[in-house]
Amino acid sequence: MVFALVTMSTVQIVWLRSSVKMRQQIFDDNVQHSLNQISEMLTRPSADMLQIDLEAVSKTNESNILRKPSGLSNSLDDSETRMLNRVEALKTDSLIPVILAAHGIQIPVIVSVFDRYGQPVKLRDADDVFREALETTPYQANIEALNLRIHFPKMNRYLLHELLAQFALTGLMIAVLAWGFFSAVTGAARNKRIDRIRRDLMNNLTHELKTPISTIGLASEALKDPDMQKDPDSFNYYIGLIHEENKRLGMLVENVLQASLAESGKMQLHMQTLNVHELIREVLKNVAIQVRKRGGKVALELEADAALVFADRTHLSNVVFNLIDNALKYADGNLVLKISSQQTTEGVELRFQDNGIGIAKEHLGKVFDRLYRVPTGNVHDVKGFGLGLSYVKTVLDRHRGTIQVESEPGKGSTFILNLQREKTAD
Repeated sequence: MVFALVTMSTVQIVWLRSSVKMRQQIFDDNVQHSLNQISEMLTRPSADMLQIDLEAVSKTNESNILRKPSGLSNSLDDSETRMLNRVEALKTDSLIPVILAAHGIQIPVIVSVFDRYGQPVKLRDADDVFREALETTPYQANIEALNLRIHFPKMNRYLLHELLAQFALTGLMIAVLAWGFFSAVTGAARNKRIDRIRRDLMNNLTHELKTPISTIGLASEALKDPDMQKDPDSFNYYIGLIHEENKRLGMLVENVLQASLAESGKMQLHMQTLNVHELIREVLKNVAIQVRKRGGKVALELEADAALVFADRTHLSNVVFNLIDNALKYADGNLVLKISSQQTTEGVELRFQDNGIGIAKEHLGKVFDRLYRVPTGNVHDVKGFGLGLSYVKTVLDRHRGTIQVESEPGKGSTFILNLQREKTAD
């Protein structure tokens, strides 16, 4: 990919340089052709040139002094003076821009004439600042013993302006190539991360499903033993075990299905007015056995004066369950969870504060991403698929509520939910 980007960029740059050289060559050819045309007009024997020479000779005879154009050196011989008379008579300063324009060149031009010794014999005072440039200019044409030279002060700007579209096209193509390269690199990195997450998900899913299936299988085999019928306590224990593991399997499947519905946008909400305090107590009653197994304790500080919200009972119950389940999974020792509520101007704020292992700063922004699980070492140390908090975030978004997390490693986490009252919800 890098090689392709470098190759394409090199090709574009080489093409651009070739275009610049070609444009420069065309410009040079047109200028030289114009100069040759002027030189031919000044040097060829023609009626017009003969008339100019005769007028100069007649004036010379009248004064008995060979007329030299004004401002010229007296060191010029007669042929040089004659040629300069032609230059002035033809108004070459004005003629050259016209001929250049006929060849498609319409930029300011400085015109001068140099003698055989490389000294300027025709150069306006205002153009004297360009003398050094005229001495080295490549745009020259001989007119007998003299040398006609021109200079373009704005040539570079003119050529760049002519090639501006090509520069823009090249820049755009290189930018597109760079963007494509960047997108490919970031896409590959993202796909690699997703593949790793999916691999961890499948490993953990297999592990999670195998445990209850194996337990149910072993309990079923034990119940086949005739002696088991004679021991009611053991019989009831295995029956209860099968029941619990079956509920666990159902919960795992339900979590995956709910996450799938949330991602596809097919989640259906049946909105109604709910007392969020009563809903929290109902969920706690259902998970009381799991909390006791972990030696946990849940403290309620439900202080909201008006605990009514407009929400879907099933999904909001799942939200509360997922947050409690998350606290159970990541508890540092025995679970200590505090659930509190406060009244807000828009509804009710709920806080779930646990004593878990906490979340590092670099992971806080990702905990609500689908399939993302905060690294804890072994992928099986903490049960789950990385779907719970993603589902919670989706449900809150659909309810026009918000959720955020505050956490530090070793200090637990606090999930803060904001739910709206009935009159402000859709």
